[in-house]
Amino acid sequence: MKRYTLLILSIFALLPAMRAQQSAEQWFEQANGAYNAGCYDSALMLYNRIVADDLESVPLYFNMGNAYYKKQEYPMAIYYYEKALKLDPSNDDVRTNLAIANLAIVDKIEPVPQSFFEKGWNGLKCSLSGQQWTILSIVAFALLLVSAFLFLRSRNIGLRKLGFFAGLVMFVVFALSVLFAAQLKKAALTEDQAIIMNPTVTVKSTPNEASIDLFVLHEGTKVEILDHADGWNKIKIANGSIGWLQAENMLPF
Repeated sequence: MKRYTLLILSIFALLPAMRAQQSAEQWFEQANGAYNAGCYDSALMLYNRIVADDLESVPLYFNMGNAYYKKQEYPMAIYYYEKALKLDPSNDDVRTNLAIANLAIVDKIEPVPQSFFEKGWNGLKCSLSGQQWTILSIVAFALLLVSAFLFLRSRNIGLRKLGFFAGLVMFVVFALSVLFAAQLKKAALTEDQAIIMNPTVTVKSTPNEASIDLFVLHEGTKVEILDHADGWNKIKIANGSIGWLQAENMLPF
């Protein structure tokens, strides 16, 4: 009897989450319908209801970015494209639309050139999403076990050699997959970047209005957040320049 009681309680505990998921799916479909009809404000209202339930996905953020782009609210479009890329850095559609949206903003900042190794490492890491790297790590681990079995138990020399070298390859794939999945998950959960939301802001040398003006940024520009102090963020832009900016001028992601 106690077992059945626990089962019933578990089902009731899951019901709110199931209803929330169903509501989110309905809102998403309705929002897409509003978007296709050109009613971008209505679409965004429905998309934001999903966000308010602490739900997120690449299609959700991508569609929100598209809706804001249609409304010519480019900083918000860039913000949601960037959030989508944090969840799936391999998504070419999001990357393409982000590049188009960046053409509409004032600041055109040349990034610091990456070394060959750094560029290759980041390119490999961003070739798959965090979820895809996780799946690959599971597959690689299973194949590693098969390879180990061949090497340890097979009496055929050829199969033992195959198991040894295949095991080495699978171990490297497994290790890289786990590392990349962990790095992408950490990046997705850390709000260490932001989009400037005010039309024009002046970056300061210290977290103080009376400090020296360093440079000016405009809305839609992406910055990296390095530190916080009394309502100010220490930021870094793509060309390596660093300064302080009031946190209210930006939207972190």
